[in-house]
Amino acid sequence: MNKMLSFVVGSAVGTAVGAAVSAMMAPRRGSELQAEFQATLEEARNAGEQADVEARESFRRRFREQVGNEDALKDRS
Repeated sequence: MNKMLSFVVGSAVGTAVGAAVSAMMAPRRGSELQAEFQATLEEARNAGEQADVEARESFRRRFREQVGNEDALKDRS
């Protein structure tokens, strides 16, 4: 009887895990996938722009320290 109970419990757990995995791995609708891709692309674009701004400012700061001129590389606009 103990083996039968173990088999039934194991089967039930296996079925539940299989159903959960298949639900998570199911393909999304095209519109959902496109929206997710657009959001990820926008996030990456924003991160890239922020990294560019930070890198430029870091370069300017280091350059100003090296030349000893706080006005070096200032925007002229």
